[in-house]
Amino acid sequence: MKYAVIIALALATSACQRAVPTEVISAGTVMATESSSGDAASASTVSEISNEQDFEIVSTAQTVESDAERIAANRAKYIVMDVQALPQRPGRRPNVVDYAIRTNNPIGVQLYNRFGTGLKVISFGGCDRYRAKDEAQQDFLVNGGPERDAYGLDPDGDGYACGWDPRPFRLAVGN
Repeated sequence: MKYAVIIALALATSACQRAVPTEVISAGTVMATESSSGDAASASTVSEISNEQDFEIVSTAQTVESDAERIAANRAKYIVMDVQALPQRPGRRPNVVDYAIRTNNPIGVQLYNRFGTGLKVISFGGCDRYRAKDEAQQDFLVNGGPERDAYGLDPDGDGYACGWDPRPFRLAVGN
């Protein structure tokens, strides 16, 4: 029964669609329209939407030489930058990118013993105190990490605080 209803609805909606006149489909043709008085016909041209798929029209507008000129003009605008070392950031905050590149242990593999992490998290607030994982990792490194976990940010002892992931930085260096 429901298939019959679906088919009936499909037929009803398809019957409501307007037919597009052939004069509109063939772009660039001249259509005759009646004026407001009804006795005189005036000609109007239907505007084309796009003719970029018509090889004959494009071949008259563009040539191999004009393409070469356009490519040469674009190449003249290129700016080639020399590779430079990253600048040192002011302050004593550790660089998490540098830490990610120097380490090679996978996430979740315990390298450091952790004791009393639950009490530290309760008293300090844990990872919820940080807006971003990078900030948590920096604070972790400032306060003795990865060897020491003063605030319970690395309960699994892998050297990465609050689920911080070094893999995107390692992949960027590999490219």
